[in-house]
Amino acid sequence: MKFRNAQGNLAVIAIMTLFCLAVFSYGVYASYYGWQLFQQGAFNFIVGLFFLLCIGIPSLYWVISTMYRYFAAVPSCINQRKIRVLNPLLIHEEGLYSDTEKFLCTAVQELSRSEGLPKTPVVGIELCDDNPNAYAVGATRSYAMVVATTGLIKHLNQRQVAAVMAHELGHIANLDTMAKTLLSSALDGVMLILFKPMLLIVWYFGRFAALLMLGAGLIYGLLGNWQHATVFFVGVLVWILLMMLPTITRFLVTLLTFWHSRWREYHADAVAARLTSVDDIVSALATLDRLPFQPPKTNKEQMATLWIRVAMKQETGTFHWLKHTHPPIHKRIEVLRRGFYLR
Repeated sequence: MKFRNAQGNLAVIAIMTLFCLAVFSYGVYASYYGWQLFQQGAFNFIVGLFFLLCIGIPSLYWVISTMYRYFAAVPSCINQRKIRVLNPLLIHEEGLYSDTEKFLCTAVQELSRSEGLPKTPVVGIELCDDNPNAYAVGATRSYAMVVATTGLIKHLNQRQVAAVMAHELGHIANLDTMAKTLLSSALDGVMLILFKPMLLIVWYFGRFAALLMLGAGLIYGLLGNWQHATVFFVGVLVWILLMMLPTITRFLVTLLTFWHSRWREYHADAVAARLTSVDDIVSALATLDRLPFQPPKTNKEQMATLWIRVAMKQETGTFHWLKHTHPPIHKRIEVLRRGFYLR
């Protein structure tokens, strides 16, 4: 079945699209309500200003910035990183591209046709990067890009490079690039829209009420009236939980994002095995596992999903599987050898 590994991502994309629409409606309503209050009285002016500046405008800004990040993923990646874009229409021009670049572009074209992609993705080589790596970005199956680093081309043979590029094409075919962009922006949206206004109230106003409740609870406790003291202590506990809620939510959303990223790797490996062979993708993964790896030093969390592996020393320890966007390579090889996700 064509694109048989994309069903799970379709659900993610549908949920995130509804979330974006809900946030947009929320922002428009808050802006309108705030603007109405803005024009009435002194107290209503303050409340209206809060709705407008803390809820309405941030909500609309998040929706617009998410749409930009989504549809401008390819040009943004090209501008931010040293990527040489290969033009498939010019690969036969004498002296324009090297034999390796011609092979890479031709391989991606043939693999894209085999997978049934509506359009061959843009092909790029990230220069000055000796780390063996490859990644895919893009908004749709028709508007995407696959990139290989010079380190990948240097250290792997052509069959292995083709298998890795098939893996990246699998991410595009399975809609992983779409789901990843929407999921990564979800955390920013939740933190900006739901928790920033709440924390503004809870911290700047609620802390005084919490101190008063704590003091009242201690006084009632000293007087022996534990029934009233307990009520005030519960109020302080609720305030603490509200302060911790953004951190807890960030942790849970990060776990969800990392789980989704690990899960999609197995499906992309299955596409690579189907387009090339199990032996080719296993050989590529085994070679990558032996090579030295330097994780990114800046924007580590944002860049994590673009790296084909994690450092070996990070693959051990308690709950190590919760902290990474990719499964350990030995697990991926085991899954491929057992034929999981290939059926």
